[in-house]
Amino acid sequence: MQWHPVTDEPKTYCISLRVRRVVVQDAYISVPLNAAITMKREDGTGGIDTDAFMREGMRLAEDPGFEWQVESSVIEPHPGQQRRPEGRRSFGCPHCCG
Repeated sequence: MQWHPVTDEPKTYCISLRVRRVVVQDAYISVPLNAAITMKREDGTGGIDTDAFMREGMRLAEDPGFEWQVESSVIEPHPGQQRRPEGRRSFGCPHCCG
């Protein structure tokens, strides 16, 4: 058995797993009801142009002042397993894998 030079404990070996955390956030956006998102139907009635409504809502969502709330957070194995890049740390095993 080999011993760790610093901790004087049995030497431990590790393998690394690349994981990712996917965080979903949501916000409610009030889109002004104006000519940019309304349309006139062939029968003369008015309505909302849903494509224009979505575009305007997405544009407004870019504002950094919106208060986003975390809806969910999931940690899962990363689909692209690869060798740890130089300069990145591994976590979990205190005596190896740096």
